[in-house]
Amino acid sequence: MTDEARLRLAESRRLLDTGDVDQATTLLNQLTRHPDRDVAGEAWLLIGTARYRTDDEAGALAAWQEAANAGGSNAWLGSRRVAEQLVRDGKLEDSIAAYREADRRAPPDERGAIANRIAWLLKETGHDFASRRQFNRARGAYGSYAAYVTWGLIAICVGVYVIDTALARGDSGGPLTQAWILFQPYVAKGEWWRLITHAFLHAPLAGGGFSILHILFNMYALYLFGPVIEELYGHVEYLAIYLLCALGGGVLTIVAMPGSPVLGASGAIFGLFGMGFTVWRRRHLVLSPRSRMILSQMGPLLVINLVFTFAVPGISWTGHIGGLLVGAAIGLLAAPSGGTTLAGMWTTPQTRGLPTGERTAGVVGRAAVYVGILLVLVAGAAWSVNQVQVGFLR
Repeated sequence: MTDEARLRLAESRRLLDTGDVDQATTLLNQLTRHPDRDVAGEAWLLIGTARYRTDDEAGALAAWQEAANAGGSNAWLGSRRVAEQLVRDGKLEDSIAAYREADRRAPPDERGAIANRIAWLLKETGHDFASRRQFNRARGAYGSYAAYVTWGLIAICVGVYVIDTALARGDSGGPLTQAWILFQPYVAKGEWWRLITHAFLHAPLAGGGFSILHILFNMYALYLFGPVIEELYGHVEYLAIYLLCALGGGVLTIVAMPGSPVLGASGAIFGLFGMGFTVWRRRHLVLSPRSRMILSQMGPLLVINLVFTFAVPGISWTGHIGGLLVGAAIGLLAAPSGGTTLAGMWTTPQTRGLPTGERTAGVVGRAAVYVGILLVLVAGAAWSVNQVQVGFLR
């Protein structure tokens, strides 16, 4: 795609955004004859959007079909939008054929969602056997997600535990425990990293047996629930969420229980529990059977773990509740970037907006949520430290 064509497409999008549909369409009509199929296909996609915005659904359908016929890298988007319009027109059988064409041309990471749409349409039209086959395809696409961050977190926690246990002397833990455990007086001296590093420790504070059960339970929980959240939010956001939940547990601990030393990944994992529960209740997500089964059990699981938290001596309720509150807040305020909703399957181009603009707005909105929660946690930690300093001056 040449720079000139790219600029003319950008100008057409700007005109559409400002409501100047006629001028945008005039400019786009010229681009439909461009020798670059990507340029021509993108122009037809935008013409379809322009026609849809003026309630010319038949014209929009024809334009999107031209985009599909153009054969460029966006041809699959043309077929998908044709299929969506055919659903709105009630032509479900024709829509299935259009979705199959979109599936044939789509990038690999888009095929799981398209397979789900085909499956629902097949089920709606009475093709139960074919529907089950499509759902199986969708499960395979979703199940292939590689949860690199979760695996990395587990590897770090296990590695830290092995090293620290090997170097430990008595029940006070090894050198990593001494350097990383969360204790408010240490934080007040400027060792802020302890608010995060405590979540990677499972050192033998009260005997090896308890320590082994502690890390085994936490790592198993992370192995089960981490990949679900990582798939929904992506690798980078998931890591930020995990660290914020760990920080939330640490901050509530130094605020509410400043005299108690704390370590363990439980706070961060409770944050994943809270996020899974709120996302499951608030969003209507299309998920693999495994993910759906896990998230559907979040309510009872939370109740059991909260009872366990307050009933068993020696467990840091502040770490668990702090992480839980942060995770629940993020789940309420930040929509998953990688989840497909049932409603989103049939959104119109008008509500969908331009892909780049929508992605940018979504990223900015979620980043604002993460930064806002971080600022609240930093303020809470600063208040706790200030209380120690004020008490010392008195």
